[in-house]
Amino acid sequence: MKIKRIKLTDFRNEEWFNFFTEFKRFVEETSPKTLNIVELFAVFVALYAQADEALEKIIKSSYTTSLVAADKHRDDIFRGLTAAVKSAGYHFDPVQRAAAGQLTLLLDHYGDLAAKPYSEETAAIYNILQEFRGTYAPAVKTLNLDGWVDELERANHDFEAAIYERTHEAAGKTELQVLDVRRQTNRCYLDIVERIEALTLVEGDAAYAPFIKVWNVTVDRYKNALSHHHGKETEKNEDKSNNE
Repeated sequence: MKIKRIKLTDFRNEEWFNFFTEFKRFVEETSPKTLNIVELFAVFVALYAQADEALEKIIKSSYTTSLVAADKHRDDIFRGLTAAVKSAGYHFDPVQRAAAGQLTLLLDHYGDLAAKPYSEETAAIYNILQEFRGTYAPAVKTLNLDGWVDELERANHDFEAAIYERTHEAAGKTELQVLDVRRQTNRCYLDIVERIEALTLVEGDAAYAPFIKVWNVTVDRYKNALSHHHGKETEKNEDKSNNE
């Protein structure tokens, strides 16, 4: 009796990990001893734990100390600028009050940028800087906020540099670790599959058929998901090609 094959290298990291999470759970429910794969499964579990740790590093790779510090700095600058505008709203000079009113409307439109996710905040600050240097430049000049605007731009640029470095260097190294552990885990899984199939030839199907039948249904489900995913990718690439 055969276990259906699936192209493991086609999985994205999350799909791949979910596939093996289901496999691990099903083997544990069936019992590695019943399947006569105790030693091989122990190797698989160790590799699975390594994969879990490596993938977790990728997820958390953007949240380093330097990145958090860069984000806090630009948040502080933005809040300081906002406070300066608010204060000018009470200025005795009606010209400054009017300028503060214009900038307050702009700031209200963007809301609390510091509360937004990293990427959204970066994009929003970029947009508001264009406004400060374009339509609202006279109001910025009236309130003498050019220094605040320049510092906000520097802070946003520093944050972008920090996230680029972290994503393309540290996270890149972690990606290599994930690729390596994926290869090892894939090989271990195939060793388990081949052992179970060999045991069915030697001992007969009876002890292994329930496991194989249910797992084959799971494999088919993931195959369908991969087929759908690749279909979407093909359609997306065709649309892009047609629009070029």
